[in-house]
Amino acid sequence: MNCLIYFRIIWLIWRVIMHIHNSNSHQPTPIVNSDTQFYSPSNERLKFFERVSLLCKTIFQSFLNLFFNYINRDQLQSQRREIFLGRKEVVTTRPESSVSLSSSAQNLSFASPSLTKTHTQKTIDNPNDKPGNENIPLVNPLTAIANLNTLNDLFPKEIEAPTIQSSTPSPFPQEEFKLNFQDGTSLIISSSQLSLLMEKSLYFKSLWSGNFQETLRDPLTLSQKEFIHLLNCLLDANFKVSEEDILFFIQLADYYQLTGVVKNLEQQLLDAYKSKKFEIFNSSEDSLVKLKELLNFTQQYQLNVLKNYLELTVVSSLLKQAFYLTKFEKILNHFSNEIEGLNFSEKDSLTDTHLLALKNCKNLKELHLQDCYMLTDAGLAHLTSLVALQHLNLAGCRKLTDAGLAHLTPLVVLQYLSLAGCDNLTDAGLAHLTSLIALQHLDLNGCPNLTGVGLAHLKPLVALQHLNLNWCDKLTDAGLVHLTSLIALQHLELGECPNLTDAGLVHLKPLLALHYLNLAGCDKLTDAGLAHLMLLVTLQHLDLTACSNLTDVGLAHLKPLVALQHLNLGWCLNLTDDGLAHLMPLVTLQHLELSECSNLTDAGLAHLKPLVALQHLNLGWCPNLTDAGLAHLTSLVALQCLDLNRCPNLTDAGLAHLKPLVALQYLNLNGCPNLTDAGLAHLTSLIALQHLELSECPNLTDAGLAHLKPLVALQYLDLSWCPNLTDAGLAHLKPLVALQYLNLRYCSKLTDAGLAHLKPLVASEYL
Repeated sequence: MNCLIYFRIIWLIWRVIMHIHNSNSHQPTPIVNSDTQFYSPSNERLKFFERVSLLCKTIFQSFLNLFFNYINRDQLQSQRREIFLGRKEVVTTRPESSVSLSSSAQNLSFASPSLTKTHTQKTIDNPNDKPGNENIPLVNPLTAIANLNTLNDLFPKEIEAPTIQSSTPSPFPQEEFKLNFQDGTSLIISSSQLSLLMEKSLYFKSLWSGNFQETLRDPLTLSQKEFIHLLNCLLDANFKVSEEDILFFIQLADYYQLTGVVKNLEQQLLDAYKSKKFEIFNSSEDSLVKLKELLNFTQQYQLNVLKNYLELTVVSSLLKQAFYLTKFEKILNHFSNEIEGLNFSEKDSLTDTHLLALKNCKNLKELHLQDCYMLTDAGLAHLTSLVALQHLNLAGCRKLTDAGLAHLTPLVVLQYLSLAGCDNLTDAGLAHLTSLIALQHLDLNGCPNLTGVGLAHLKPLVALQHLNLNWCDKLTDAGLVHLTSLIALQHLELGECPNLTDAGLVHLKPLLALHYLNLAGCDKLTDAGLAHLMLLVTLQHLDLTACSNLTDVGLAHLKPLVALQHLNLGWCLNLTDDGLAHLMPLVTLQHLELSECSNLTDAGLAHLKPLVALQHLNLGWCPNLTDAGLAHLTSLVALQCLDLNRCPNLTDAGLAHLKPLVALQYLNLNGCPNLTDAGLAHLTSLIALQHLELSECPNLTDAGLAHLKPLVALQYLDLSWCPNLTDAGLAHLKPLVALQYLNLRYCSKLTDAGLAHLKPLVASEYL
């Protein structure tokens, strides 16, 4: 009875406080739209009377919490909420499948979880038992929770979250904190978890910073179950949220500024859509409406990866499947105002008229028309209104001519343009590109009619960073002089330009920003030409494949290029062991191609010992290498890819030197005829191996395959032309459950009975 008297007194005090508040404050700004449940944080500052009122409310609520510790919570809890809040609480509900996240809730009112230090916790042994008394705390199910269904059956008062190690020192060492929620429940979190929340979310950092203004902000629209899920997503990037709830939790995570959680949930949603391919969307009206709503959602929450997938794969596929123009236009009209990317590549039925339908896509930024060979110059005329276009791929549109490029002049924000394989283009066509001064990427690969005169039109394009001139057969040294003003160039492709000589490379000296240079197939280059590259000290990738006139002397000019990570010297037939000695200073090298360098011997491999950063080494078709040469590779423990294809002198003893290379993922031993079963025994330590080629190793038998059992990461295995393998040998492959590709061509002793051993290999896609 006394309790009820006390409660009435408290209630009268609260009514007085609310009267003061209502007479001195304006209607507060809502932070939740009750129709859509879209979260939008309010940044309005609280006025003085609002601060006083909220402070009194906070003190009053804290007093009530103490008061309810001494009374029967089960009898008065609901009455207290109705009196205290002035309305009945409506808990937010997650949508089952709707993108709009609509709700029938009319009034949403939530108390903010308060943060309290605590040094004691009460737990019970079985966290799955439902509490008989709400005052008895439960062990936190975070350590065992798998999905929302587990939490739906639990409404604990206190839940202890698992302790984690914060990436930064905790400002609250050896402390624990209790979060009180609107339904009377609470959650114990460790100081490291609190620190992580404040580190990853500016919202929580501001909320718990202790400032008067920030402490009295609008109540959080968050239940305990929702907070637990957000915390789980933050603690474990692999934590899975049920598919129907992902959109809701993306909203929550975005509102609380948990950017990392948003990205993880976005990836989960993307994986879910990819796994279903296009089954959930079609060209029906309802499906298109839902797809548009989803696109709007991705736009609002900046889910750019998911948005790109939906536009460039899902929407574009629906359009590509539209055989009739009317259906194409109907689908496109649903998205014309919002769509930013479309991919029609390889749609051989796409015509100029289809491009006319794009005129209303004013926000289109990315358009792929690769290999749409029906398009003509007239089609490009329909693109002139797409002034927001930044990325345009016209590769393989072989009917385009110089006149068509004239229609691109209004696209002044264009940053990417591919004209690869448009073999009717001439120098005159490039003159129409001079207005595209924002262009950063230009692909002219395979335009055989271009000459140095055409390159003169590229001079104004000073923003260019990537220029591809591969297979422009008529380019000469004189043409390269026009590139000297393009000092922003980072990536330059001149492969298979057979008329380039050493004199042309002189014009590359000013391009000090170059990171990537392709000179493959420029067989007129000599050692003197490489001397002109010595100033390009930022170069990371250099391709000299099939520059057959290069010798060891030329490699000496590469010594200053200490930033090199990728060097391709394949088919440089004149290189010898002495040449490899010049590579020793290039300690950042990760990728080295020496295939078809037929003069290399074991002594040359000794010069590779300092290159401990090497991850990829190709020694294929180096016939003079022996087992002794492989001994020099033992220090290259970072190697992930090793190609020893067609090294006929290698034997089992040589494979013993590969044992330390435990990072290997790719190993090619094709055409090593001296290898036997004993050699495969040396590979058992290479448990990271995913790709193994043993084609044309005729001495291998079933016993050899037994040594492959530990290689459970194998995804690709080539055993073709191994004539001694029988059905019994295939039984040894059963443990290789990750295998996706298995080549058994020309293994003449295999029968259907042997193939039966492969049934457990359910991952196999190609057999």
